[in-house]
Amino acid sequence: MTRLLLNLVLMGIATLAIYWLITAFVPTMGTYAIPISLLLGITLGFFIYITIDNRIG
Repeated sequence: MTRLLLNLVLMGIATLAIYWLITAFVPTMGTYAIPISLLLGITLGFFIYITIDNRIG
């Protein structure tokens, strides 16, 4: 897998995991679950990508 594809997969997994956590444990935030999970998932995925990239490069 290239690093770009790995980054996109990590962002997707992080987004789905955060979405599941929000809907499972804070159901009253149901209307805001998708934007919050997208923001946090992409941020977390990008952070992991930068961490991997700095160690490899």
